[in-house]
Amino acid sequence: MWGKPRAAVHWGPEALDKAVDRARLDWQHARHLMDISEPDDGLEDAIYYLQLTEKRYMFLLAQAKRERERRHAQGG
Repeated sequence: MWGKPRAAVHWGPEALDKAVDRARLDWQHARHLMDISEPDDGLEDAIYYLQLTEKRYMFLLAQAKRERERRHAQGG
């Protein structure tokens, strides 16, 4: 198989839900920091933090979707 190898991470349903919720809160906080940042005072850091938290949130949402599909396929 070609491409980037994927790490297999197995989550318990509650742990994954909590991680998604935390990532969403972190992303919302980063968006707020962007709103209040001044162009010459920390804006680049705010942009980096926003991108980082957004990627983590999107990853965890995708992971949660895969876990739901896996559990559904197993009949549980």
